[in-house]
Amino acid sequence: MHLPNEVVRAAKSGDEYELYKALLINLGKRGEKAFDYIRERRVKKYRDFFVVVGKEEYVVEEDSCTCPDFIVNLKGLKPCAHILAVEIAKITGNYDEIDAYYVDYADDILKRK
Repeated sequence: MHLPNEVVRAAKSGDEYELYKALLINLGKRGEKAFDYIRERRVKKYRDFFVVVGKEEYVVEEDSCTCPDFIVNLKGLKPCAHILAVEIAKITGNYDEIDAYYVDYADDILKRK
């Protein structure tokens, strides 16, 4: 996924306001949501996937996301806020790293129900 140059520069600068402004100007509402996910540390890096905690946990792998916005509204043609958040988190390092496989973690949750 290719982020606009202005967003990449702002993410690398470490200036939170500049990042917010670049995301909002270049990517609109989805950019703003991505900023919130990063600021609230809702991006998680497991051994196998990145996961963004929104209304539910959404798996982001490469240029794909399991959220309804990406699948239904964007039809996989543009990045959703979760994909944007992961790409920016990769630049800023602003994510939590979890030393486990997400698929194993998800299986454990299902077994407890």
